Amino acid sequence: MKNSNDKKTFAIDRFLFLLADRYLFRISIALLLLGSVLLRYKLAPEIRISADYDMYIAGWPAMYREMGFVEGMSHTIGDYYVPFNIMYAIIGLSPWEPWVLASVFSCTCDYIGAFFIYKIAGILLTEKNASHADIKAAFIGTLSLYLPFVFINSALWKQCDSIYICFALASLYLLLKDKYAASFIFLGISFAFKLQAIFFIPFYLTFYMIRRRFSVLQFLWLPFVYLLAGLPAVWCHRGIKATYLTYFMQTLEGTEGSEGYGLVAIYPNLYNLGLDDFLETFSLPAVIFTAMLLMLSMILAFRLKERFTFTNMVYLLVWQIWTFNMFLPSMHERYDYGAVLLISMLAFILPERSLLVAALLNVGSYITYLTACNLRSIPIPVLSLFYIAGYFYMSWELVLLYRGRPGVFTRTTAKS
Repeated sequence: MKNSNDKKTFAIDRFLFLLADRYLFRISIALLLLGSVLLRYKLAPEIRISADYDMYIAGWPAMYREMGFVEGMSHTIGDYYVPFNIMYAIIGLSPWEPWVLASVFSCTCDYIGAFFIYKIAGILLTEKNASHADIKAAFIGTLSLYLPFVFINSALWKQCDSIYICFALASLYLLLKDKYAASFIFLGISFAFKLQAIFFIPFYLTFYMIRRRFSVLQFLWLPFVYLLAGLPAVWCHRGIKATYLTYFMQTLEGTEGSEGYGLVAIYPNLYNLGLDDFLETFSLPAVIFTAMLLMLSMILAFRLKERFTFTNMVYLLVWQIWTFNMFLPSMHERYDYGAVLLISMLAFILPERSLLVAALLNVGSYITYLTACNLRSIPIPVLSLFYIAGYFYMSWELVLLYRGRPGVFTRTTAKS
């Protein structure tokens, strides 16, 4: 006997099949985005894990709440430049607990960064003539929201690295789209938020020397935006020297060890292997050696510029950022944020050369974040051995990539 509900059930099924056929991609993206929001919503109220919360993330806004915006801006609260001070003033003067807006600001920039990962991935996939490039790029951008170091940094730890990185990613996208003035303005904004934006500068110099499509004068946008960003503090009578030498004072924190760190600050590099206590001895040689390595990478790219594809150049950018972290003194566990995000993107686009490094850096970032939050993890010197091996592996892969040869793990017996 025929069930009276068969017709209704068939209609519902047909409707669901129609949804799947026409909108499965959009539904999948929407569900992934919703899941990422719920993840952050769950983690944001947790303030006990963050080792920095009471002193910095809640402490600095409390000072602005006590002093008011103008008086607070006239003092040196914290060690960040003016844009972050404005952000902490807004947090302090708001009626909510500090974790609320601190999480909102950082998590919002997670999504802005994911959008530009999507746009950059689209350019690289199109360059490789990948099928369904836009769909794949959208999934790559969305999945970046689920990388542990991304949501731990912004939602759980309430750190602000996603803020300067989202502007750096916007700048990189505009650079690849030949919109040079806008690109340098956004890089200047990134630099005004955090000093570590300078890790992108060698790449931009390399891009300038090889592409030769814009003037070196475009680099003047960086100091212009920096000076402009400092004006609110100057207007509040903080003083020109105290305002504009903020980053110089930050570098002294590292060289003088005033933060209680030695040659390295919870970052897994070679300085963890018995060199951490020799800050004064090795600081200058470390800077010189880092500059030498970056110069060699720029020469390699220039000499082999026929291999200049956007994918290869982003791979170079990741290596350059990682080089800063591996050899500069006083590197913190968060300073490779841009490198880990970009290599995670490349793991989908250039997996034969990127997947191993992406896995290492993601696991490593998770471990160092646990250490920084005073949670149990494997010793950093042990992790440093893996990072050193991974860095040499990527360095050799970079040479092979620019020489047009198969990677270490992708060699075949077929003739090239």
